[in-house]
Amino acid sequence: MDEQTTSRMPRENRSAEFEHYRRVINAFDGYRRYSLAINNRRRKDYYRLPLKDQSLLDEYPYKLNEVDDRIRRNADTLDEIVFKGELSGLGPTLSPEDMSVDSDTPSLLDPSEREPERDSRVSSLEAEKVRSTLRQLVRDWSTLGAAEREACYSPILDRLDRLVADSLTDDVSQKSRIRVLVPGSGLARLVWEIANRGFTAQGNEVSYQMLLASNLVLNHSEAIDQWTIFPFIHSFSNLSCMDHLLKEVRFPDVLVPSVLNQRDFGISVGEFTDIFSKPEEHGKWDAVVTCFFLDTAQNIVEYLRTIYETLKDDGIWINLGPTLWHYESSSNPKDLSIELDVLEIKELSKKIGFQFELNSERVIETTYAGNPYNHLQQVYKASYWQSTNKGRDDDKSKLGIIYGMRVYGFDSAKSVRLKTSNVLAAIQPHP
Repeated sequence: MDEQTTSRMPRENRSAEFEHYRRVINAFDGYRRYSLAINNRRRKDYYRLPLKDQSLLDEYPYKLNEVDDRIRRNADTLDEIVFKGELSGLGPTLSPEDMSVDSDTPSLLDPSEREPERDSRVSSLEAEKVRSTLRQLVRDWSTLGAAEREACYSPILDRLDRLVADSLTDDVSQKSRIRVLVPGSGLARLVWEIANRGFTAQGNEVSYQMLLASNLVLNHSEAIDQWTIFPFIHSFSNLSCMDHLLKEVRFPDVLVPSVLNQRDFGISVGEFTDIFSKPEEHGKWDAVVTCFFLDTAQNIVEYLRTIYETLKDDGIWINLGPTLWHYESSSNPKDLSIELDVLEIKELSKKIGFQFELNSERVIETTYAGNPYNHLQQVYKASYWQSTNKGRDDDKSKLGIIYGMRVYGFDSAKSVRLKTSNVLAAIQPHP
């Protein structure tokens, strides 16, 4: 976000966004400390056992030492995620009047300048979001996540290809004229896959955890399996053996820049409805993709209306996901939450103007960022459907599609454009 864009945002919103970003950075920075502290509690519990019981578990301290080692290695990767993200310009900026009068305000870029005592204020929720980011890297950018991607992304990609085959051509030059929007794009693998098939693809994301991690993969990866993480070390429950606890996962599983150098691909940064409800975005998109996205809404009516308005006439909405409403149990009295069941969502969509295609609806069973080695599996029965925008005029020659992902929200409006020869993101204000 440039200075002009920043100055247009109310000062209280700019400050709130900056504080949110600081909490995200603090949670990444604090991962080593709070994760080692949790593991050390296990060590203390072991030494509280009677000596005769300790002697029967003489391998347990070795196991804890191995987990300590993997925590430190995870922390090294997280440090790189933060450093590369800030070098790329991710994160809000504050004008001089927003800054504290204290001239010793630390730089976010240099970890040595950050206040170490902030780590003690990392909430359990923020810490869990960091652990979730590691699992999301597995889902989107590793071979271990291939099964989840096959279950969730393949139906969307296959339907997109069939629509093109029915309406236009498989020629890449023609495909590139079809514009696909993916709100809540997370770590951006689905957007990348759409671009890899020759479409013009743009993701939209507001979570700084997701933006920082996806930036590492999209803009700084140079080889397959370049980085290593240990995403399953944070829970000792429901495992068969220590090898599963210490499982090493490498990412990315593809050479990412090979697509970005050739395709029109980007990520817009900001709240989906803030950006795409604007009149200048109406009727611009041939496709919008919602995958594990709808239940992130506080106001589902606003989500569906925005999706509808962004599509060209005869645009199609393809949805895949559950209705695990994210704000249903929020303790924040300012949070709005409207929770609908699947039938209510469909009825609301029809009222807004969507027409559901016959025989397009089905249930897809899938996990989400799960641990395939864990004995306890959370399996979603995700709803899949395809619906068409039939609302504005009689021109039926345009193609459109809808899919989606998860979004949180504040007032940034940056666009990370990735159609470059050196795969370095240029961060610009959203038009």
